Amino acid sequence: MKAINTRCTSVSKAVQQAELCPARVKEMLKRTIALTVGTPKADRHPFNDRFVAMIESVLGEEQSRLQKDVASNDAAFAELSPAKATREAALEQAKGVAVAANEALQSAKQAAAASVEAVTATTAELKKVTKEQKSGDEVLEGITVKRTMLEETLNQSVVPLVDGTAEDDAKKKSVLDVGKSFAFDSSLLSTAAQVLQTPAADRGGFDATCLQQLKDGFTSAIAKHDEELAAGAPGKAERAAAVQAALAARQAAGATHADLQEKATAARQAKADAESAKKAAAQSLAAFMPDLKVAGDALDTAKTALQAFIDGPQVAFTELKEFKDEDFVPVKRPKVAAEPPTDAPEGTDAVAAQAAA
Repeated sequence: MKAINTRCTSVSKAVQQAELCPARVKEMLKRTIALTVGTPKADRHPFNDRFVAMIESVLGEEQSRLQKDVASNDAAFAELSPAKATREAALEQAKGVAVAANEALQSAKQAAAASVEAVTATTAELKKVTKEQKSGDEVLEGITVKRTMLEETLNQSVVPLVDGTAEDDAKKKSVLDVGKSFAFDSSLLSTAAQVLQTPAADRGGFDATCLQQLKDGFTSAIAKHDEELAAGAPGKAERAAAVQAALAARQAAGATHADLQEKATAARQAKADAESAKKAAAQSLAAFMPDLKVAGDALDTAKTALQAFIDGPQVAFTELKEFKDEDFVPVKRPKVAAEPPTDAPEGTDAVAAQAAA
């Protein structure tokens, strides 16, 4: 009958659309519709009742899935509904963070720029004191070289010649040349030149006196240079300390500059991140109404699908599950004679009654 076929078709479509049911099971159940729910309960084979139970299980799972879909979309809509205020607050917060990040970047850039001046100043100071150290120490180094020359000449040439342990002409020449370079008394050097030519064994008292004066000249010159070196030692130490202090200041300024450069780089990245977050928050707020509409449409669709399933396939299955032959037999209604118009002319009722008879 048409009523049974219509209900069977509704159940078959529902089985076909059941998302949790495997495809092969769907096909099997669809082929049995006419022999299972499409057949009166009394006429079904017991084996077919098992298929009815399977169809009922599939429909139950599908209804449960649709209910969960409604609940999920309802939760999403409920969560999104008050989100406008939340998104507005998030945007304001993101704007505040962006402003703070920009201020931090400007401060970091200014600090880094200022540190460049410190590096430049400490570099110039280091160059200055290094130059002063070099020029000041060059004087003492020159004195040290002269003192060394005097001391070596005294020990290696003058003493051996005076003591008579050496008669080397080269040593004699070295003694006289060094004496001239240090502006020793010319008469002393002239006399000493003659005395040095005399073998030590042949020298007299005058010769010994002359050579002793020569020796004393070297000793006196060495002592003079020692005094000059001693007098210049504090200045040398002061210049060295100034260089060390300038070097430490330059290194500290360099380290500070490097640190501030890193902080400026980090602040620049933080500003970029803050701007990105602000943009994302603005986009989120702008997308609120479209998002709300999408969520609302999804909820409406889910509710409609659930209600359509309940009113259609589920009702149809319930009616077919235990139906009997006479359940879907159309009821014949008796014909009712039409009543004559109230304003019919006199005698109309009699005519109608006669016609009916």
